[in-house]
Parts: sequence; C-alpha cells; structure tokens
Amino acid sequence: MIDRRGQAACPVLPGSGEGVAGAVRWRVVLAAAAAMTVEGYDLGVYGSVLPLLTADRGLGLTTGAAGLVGSAVFCGMLVGGLTVGRLAARLTQLRVLRWGILVFSGAMLAAGLAPNAGWLGAARLVAGTALGVVMPICMAMARSASGLRLGPLCISLVMGGIPAGGIIATCLSYLCVSWTGWRVLFAVGALLGPAVLPVVVGVMRSGAADPPPRPSRDVTARRGVVTRGVVQPAIAGALATFFFLLSFYGLVTWLTKLMTEIRVPLDGALQLTLVLNIGAVIGSALTGLLAMRYGAWALTVVSGTACAVCLVLVPSGLFSGVPLMVLVALLGMFSPSTQNLVNSLVADSVGPSLRAAVLGVTLGVGRLGAVAAPVIGSFLLLRAGRGQGLASPAGAVFLAFAASCVAGVAAACWLGVLARRGRALEAAR
Repeated sequence: MIDRRGQAACPVLPGSGEGVAGAVRWRVVLAAAAAMTVEGYDLGVYGSVLPLLTADRGLGLTTGAAGLVGSAVFCGMLVGGLTVGRLAARLTQLRVLRWGILVFSGAMLAAGLAPNAGWLGAARLVAGTALGVVMPICMAMARSASGLRLGPLCISLVMGGIPAGGIIATCLSYLCVSWTGWRVLFAVGALLGPAVLPVVVGVMRSGAADPPPRPSRDVTARRGVVTRGVVQPAIAGALATFFFLLSFYGLVTWLTKLMTEIRVPLDGALQLTLVLNIGAVIGSALTGLLAMRYGAWALTVVSGTACAVCLVLVPSGLFSGVPLMVLVALLGMFSPSTQNLVNSLVADSVGPSLRAAVLGVTLGVGRLGAVAAPVIGSFLLLRAGRGQGLASPAGAVFLAFAASCVAGVAAACWLGVLARRGRALEAAR
C-alpha cells in the first residue's frame, strides 16, 4: 500500500506485483502474450481453412462433422481448464506451461498429418486440452505481475495474443493456402510453440514471476467465507464466459464460411476474417486502457451490447463493401474484449493464490459455450430457412450469437458486483 506522501505504508512482497499501482513486470506480460499468440494461431487456422477442409474429399469432413471437429478443441480446453489448478499445485505453473506448449505443438503436427476427419478431431481434442492448461496460467502470471490498477490492461494485452495469432493464421491462409494446401499451415503452427518456448520459460524462470503465496490455515478454515469468495465468482465467471465464448469462438470458427454463405467470395471472406482479428487486437488494447479509467465492469456491458448490435447488422444486407468491412472491424474490437474483461473481473474477485484455479474453472466450464458454438453454427446452417438477410441460415447463426452476447452481459453484471468487493479487499491489504 502507498500512503499520501508516496511512501510504502506496508511492505510489499518482492515480485508480487500487488499493492503498487504502476509496478508491472512487462517481461512476464509479454511472454504470456507470446504464448497466447501461438494458441491464437492454433484456434484461428482451423476456421481460416475450413472451406478447404470441407472441400477435401479424401478427408471426408462434411459440414455437420466440421462443427463436431471444431468443438473438439473446446472440449479439450474444458478438460484442461478443470485440471490446471491441481496440476499447477503438484508440478508448478512453469512446468505445466512448458508441457502444455509442447503438447499442443505436437497435436498441431498430428492434425496436419490427419488422413481422415476422425484423426483430425482427435488431434484437435488433444491440442485443446493443452491449450486449456496454458491460458489460465498465462493470465494468472500476468495478473500477479501487474498492479491493481493495471490488471485489466495487462490481461487484455495477454488475451490480445489470441487474435494476433489469428491474424498470422489468416494471412498465411490468404497468401499461401492456394499453393501449399491446408496441411502446411498446421505444420507451421506446430513449429511456433517450440520457437517461443525458450523465451517464455526463460522469462518465467528468471524470477520475474513469483508463485502466489499459499492460503493460510486460518483463511482456509473459514469455509463459509471461502465459499462466498470463490464459488460465487466461479459461477458468475463461468456463465459470462459461456455466453461470450459461444459468440466469439463461433465467429472464429464460422466467419469465413458465413461470409461465403452470404455470397462474399472466398478471398473477400478471408479478408473480412483478417479484419476481424485486426480489430480484436486493437480492441484488446483499447478496452484495457479504457478499463483503467471507466472500470472493467462498465466496459464489459458496453462491449457486449455493441457486439450484439454488430452481429445483427452484419447479415442484415444493409452494408456491403467498405461499410461491411468497418462493421466487421468493430465486431472484432468488441467481441473478444468482453471475454478479456470478464477474465479481469474474475481475477479481481479472488486472491492471488486462487487465481489460476478459479480462472481455470471459469474458462474450463465456460468452454462449453465454445464447444456449443461450432455445433450450433452447423445445425443452423443445415436446418434454418432459406430466406435472405437475417432470415437466411447465415443470418440465423449471427442472431444466435447476438442473443448469447446479451445473456453474457447479464451474467457479467453479477460478476461485476463480486469483482468490486474483491478489489476493495485487495486495496485494504
């Protein structure tokens, strides 16, 4: 804590990053963002090459099966998110992070070698399990490396690595897929993990990120307090995560396909996917900065509402050309930002020793929304009416994602109350 004269009012643990508003260990934040960029490439490459996957007759991937394979990675992330707390407690966060990066890199290589849809789905499941372990560890390390005031910004920057990886995947797909085929793009993803691993591990091992302190016995003995302080944020965070991830990863998986469904050429659809990811990178940084002034809670409500509006307007038929591109860019800015801010609210709701575990639970259970998104997309594309605009199958998918955003805003309002309580307790320490 800092008194009015700027002097330390109470000692701050070395490397804790807590208590000093501007004490941010940026090396940790950037290393975590690099790891998330690799994850973003893995998540983005499938959606970018999905039209080619369904066109590959040797692979045998139908539109319905594409939704199931797309969901496999998120099923794995559910498993990884629910087990990360126990694994980190037993093996340390650094070891789990290292093995997580290596495993999903190997799974990416296996996906590139897939002879059929079943093999591809299994590889995506393994990759998702490793990704589900890496994400909460990266966010917990970044939050512990940041001060109370800069926490939302640092988490937003780390999560900005996901759309940054999506940009890389989309650019490579746009430039190379016509002459390299889709398998090479998965092989590139398999090489990215080992490329960033020495840097990430070196930063974390250097002592830039200290492990969070274990909860004291007197705190853990008060089960009622622990229940209110942990279970409620976990439930609220899981609900908000479910609805926001359903919307965001539904777009990541289906945007290229949806654009072709509304008669946008494949090159144009890939360009719009690139615009979506560029907007997501900009939005992650911008909302993080705005959250420092207006609060993560307010920005979550605004971003979620704006995302729902954009999702209704994209398939409406009212926009085309440059206006449509601007609308997709705004959608990219708002859609992932909602989840970034939810992660920040969850981190603020609990103490440092519980962040990785609670984030793992909220992201793990919330991954069910990401699991449902590709399946919902394929179901609506196959079963919805054959009208135009919002009445088209693509329009039905966009409307489903918009409704999910509205529900996410409602859950985030509850989480915001819990986060405000947690921040008050942390500031009082």
